[in-house]
Amino acid sequence: MSREARILLLCDDRPVRANTVRDHIDALVRFSRHQVRPFNPLSMRRSLALELGDFDAVVIHYSVDLSDSLHVSPHFRDRLRRFRGLKVEFLQDDYRWVDRTTAAARDAGIGVLFTIAPEPAAGLLYDERLPGVRRVLTLTGYVPDNLMGLPVKPLAERTLDVGYRARALPFWFGRLSQEKVWVGQRFAELAPRYGLRCDIAWHEHDRIYGQQWIDFMSSCRATLGCGSGASIADFDGSAERAVQGYLRDHPAASYEEVHDAVLRPYEGKVVVDVVSPRVFEAAALGTAMIMFPGDYSGVVSPREHYIVLEEDFSNMDEVVEKLRDDGLVSAMTARTHHDVIESRRWSYQAFVSEFDQVVDEEVGAPRGRMPAVRYRLARAERAMRVPPLSVRAVRAAHATWRRVFRRDRSMSFTIDYESQVEKGLLALRIAAVDRDLRLLLWLGRRAGAPLDRVLREVLELSLLRRAAAGELPAQAFRLNAGFDAATKALSFVSVPVDVGAPPKDNHAQAALDVLRAGELSSIDWDHRAMGGLIHLDRPAMEVGIGFQGLESFTVLAGIGRATPAALARALGPALSISKTDRVTDSVG
Repeated sequence: MSREARILLLCDDRPVRANTVRDHIDALVRFSRHQVRPFNPLSMRRSLALELGDFDAVVIHYSVDLSDSLHVSPHFRDRLRRFRGLKVEFLQDDYRWVDRTTAAARDAGIGVLFTIAPEPAAGLLYDERLPGVRRVLTLTGYVPDNLMGLPVKPLAERTLDVGYRARALPFWFGRLSQEKVWVGQRFAELAPRYGLRCDIAWHEHDRIYGQQWIDFMSSCRATLGCGSGASIADFDGSAERAVQGYLRDHPAASYEEVHDAVLRPYEGKVVVDVVSPRVFEAAALGTAMIMFPGDYSGVVSPREHYIVLEEDFSNMDEVVEKLRDDGLVSAMTARTHHDVIESRRWSYQAFVSEFDQVVDEEVGAPRGRMPAVRYRLARAERAMRVPPLSVRAVRAAHATWRRVFRRDRSMSFTIDYESQVEKGLLALRIAAVDRDLRLLLWLGRRAGAPLDRVLREVLELSLLRRAAAGELPAQAFRLNAGFDAATKALSFVSVPVDVGAPPKDNHAQAALDVLRAGELSSIDWDHRAMGGLIHLDRPAMEVGIGFQGLESFTVLAGIGRATPAALARALGPALSISKTDRVTDSVG
């Protein structure tokens, strides 16, 4: 095919998206030999200027959920349905809400599906739901360009033996999804026996991003790993609802308990087990990998590219012995770098070359270069209409305030939707009338924390305190507070009111003593058993608690270490501390 195809890429290309998402979108635009034009449909009810008929193909990127009207409005869906050219969709979380996702794909007339699900999982997911649709196997990510050619730090300069970060995923993704945390927890338990220098964590507030993540990985002799994906395919959301229902009655239940109670019928019927982008990062940075045995999408092989750690940790002695062998580690990381990075087999260019081949085969007669006038008008239209005027007004007011008072640029914040503005303004109104919360807002800003993060934590702390006092509208839960003296971590768990109360303990006083000493390590609120949302009447809105119902108050925990008295006063109501017991120390 000699002529370029005109391709519209519907994607969420905002700068706030994760690096892997932006890398994927940028690769399609930069490396395709076809003319790929990105357009973000989020928060747009319609576009007067965008004309799908100008294109030979429309690609729906995985950053956009075709089944969600907030991502793709009915107007866009109708125009996509009537579009006669090639329609392509990329999926990532193939295992969640399968029926809803495939129904939207059928309605749109998707002809080609790029899926991370290998066979036989792909057949079980799509044979009956998307008949006649061509499937192309792809990966969740590839080797980022910014890691190509980076110098590899020598082993002698690496200060950690093992470094690792993970995120706890919802139980309804199945046993495979829990291994990311389990491998870190068990390795961290055993490491002191061997005198290993480790930095292993799995809480949201411990996550590392950007250049700091590259520096962290480069400081590690090795990192941990396991398969990525899920061992439960939730076709209609019933697994998710079953877990949430069980957690409402048993909020402290472990995964094993939830699995035995409600997940066993779902487990293992459809398994999507693929390589994680972390493998490419470790390979590029010369960091050895200690991983559970697996296929890893054929990217790496056991003993050749990674040290095998049995899932029961029965070979831990052997793993540590290999980890301490400089010759073995150097040879393995060099071999992995050569096979995975230098070969460029897993580069974004290779991925886009495969994408181009599919387009060549599916587009009948491409029309060549497209006049860009209407596309540019559509981009300009979006720039004028999204975000809405209320968001722009808040952004402008904040930017003006920052210039007038010469505030550091780190105090800036990112908002894109009216709901974010409404919640931010609510947090400001609450702080205006509550001295304790107002002080936390001021201290967080003085410490350089992003304004949107400080406002979010102040708002959620205000809701936490109201929940502890039973003052939320139609409140169907109470808060159980717990304190781990070993880790100096304070936690609050939302529990349905009909669940028996836990035995009384001295967590409040113990937490207060540690807080007064400035030694509190973390503060978490687990609202997952109640669906993760708080419904308010005045003003009428829904507030999501943290990430899928789990909030880690990282800014507030930092304030507590720097200015203990301020946080102790604000947390007192949530800990049911009487006024006479409240902290009265002066705050500087």
